[in-house]
Formats: sequence, C-alpha cells, structure tokens
Amino acid sequence: MGSKTTLFCHESAKCHEQMIAVEKRTKLRVISYSPSVTDRNTTIVFVGGLSTIPESFGSVIYELTRDYPFHYIETRDHASSQVNGSGKFDIITSGLDIVAIIQTLGLIHENYILIGYSMGVPVIVESYRFLKAKPRQMVFVVPTPVFHYPNWSLKLIKATLGFERITLKSFAKWYLRNFIINKRDDAEMVNISAKALDSADVVKLKKTVLAISGYEIWNTLETVHCPVLVLAATKDTFHIHDEILRIISILKDCSYIDLETNKRTHGVEAALLIREYIR
Repeated sequence: MGSKTTLFCHESAKCHEQMIAVEKRTKLRVISYSPSVTDRNTTIVFVGGLSTIPESFGSVIYELTRDYPFHYIETRDHASSQVNGSGKFDIITSGLDIVAIIQTLGLIHENYILIGYSMGVPVIVESYRFLKAKPRQMVFVVPTPVFHYPNWSLKLIKATLGFERITLKSFAKWYLRNFIINKRDDAEMVNISAKALDSADVVKLKKTVLAISGYEIWNTLETVHCPVLVLAATKDTFHIHDEILRIISILKDCSYIDLETNKRTHGVEAALLIREYIR
C-alpha cells in the first residue's frame, strides 16, 4: 500500500489495494477501505473519471471511510490496469468490468451504493442492466453523458497511437486550460485535469478516447430504475450543463443539487450530501 493511499484514508479505517480479474488477462486496481467500527451495513463503490486519481477525491474518501466500507475502482484506461493485447476500452466494456468486480466483492442486492464521476457515470449506468445484485441508489458527480472530441484531435491521436514516447500531455493541459476550463470561476478543474493527465498511461488514454468518442448515454439511462442523486457544478465548462439537465429529465427518480464548482463537488460538502442522501 503506497503512502499516497494512506493520506486520504480515515484514521479509523484500514485500506488495501488489490488487482481484480475482470476477464482473461485483464485486471483492474481496486482500493478497499474498511472502517474499524461501523454501524453501516451499506457499502459504497466509487468509479472515477478518465484517468482520475483518488487524491482528487481525497476529502470525499476520507469523510465516507469514517464509517462506510468503501471500494474505489480504477477503470481500464488507468495506468494501474493490466489489459491483454486485444482488450477493448469502450464504455460498455468498462461497464462489464464493474459487473465482474461487484460479483467478486460479493456485494448484496440493494445493499450498496454506486457513485460515478464524469466518465464513471456512463460506466456505472452501462453496468446497471447487467448487474444481478443491483445498487440501492446511485450518485452521479458531474456526469459526462456524451463525449465530444474535435475531429482534429482524433486525427492527431490516431497518427501518434503507436508511439508510446510521443505524448500529448503538455498540449492537452494547455488546450484544456486555455480553451475548455473556466479558470476564473472553476480553477480546481485545472488541477483535477492536470493531475489526471500526469498520471495517465498515454497509450491507454489514447485508445480510450478513440473508443468512447461519439458515445451517448441517453437510451441506456432509461434502464436505470433506482433512485439517483446528481451533483452538478454549473460554473464548470469542462462538462456541459445542458446535457446534465437532460439526464435529470430522463431519470425516473432523481434528486439534483448544484454545487457550482468542482472544488465543492470534490470536497467534504459533497461527501456530506452523499452521506445525507444514502443514510
């Protein structure tokens, strides 16, 4: 267990890392937290965004691991994953990975909560229809229901896909910081995206972007039958708020809270709102 992991683990909890097999020769890293004393029977399962690092949600993890069993899943786009040479990186495949992990963890029907952030939201939505043990509730934190990438960026990725040493990290950070992210009102998103890019495996990241480009969540949303809490950040221009509102209009049982910025959606306030929702 690395020192970075212990930094956001509540002092009353223990945590350990494991690699869980999701298909032949493909394993994903899961960080599991166990409170020393808890009266909570519900388990929380968290799926982050594209190359999102756990530290970005350190305050959320710290607060919730005080008394909830908690599993943080890193999807196959992360550097930590072990993916066989023919492995796919699309959203549906990642959703099936969650199904395999839920089964391995032995979670019980309607006795756990699924939380997704950004790309993690369509991943857990795609998993929902295949799960035998359904979650009691789900939480969508600043969801990404559609993946928009400029044609020029996809062409650039395809042109450099086979060259592991040719990275676009610096360019991607510059482009996001100057053309996509609201630096004035949502400065935390600059840090979140930069840390994700710094930790990313370039080849896996490129394959994932190409695989998820053009994906849309809309039809799959209709398969969700459990209550959902949506936490949004209206000052966030990285995620498209009108699309988040469309999610809310489709879901059958949905609560919505606007936290305005990603500093708040990634902080203790978000954790307390999640705690209130799932108690």
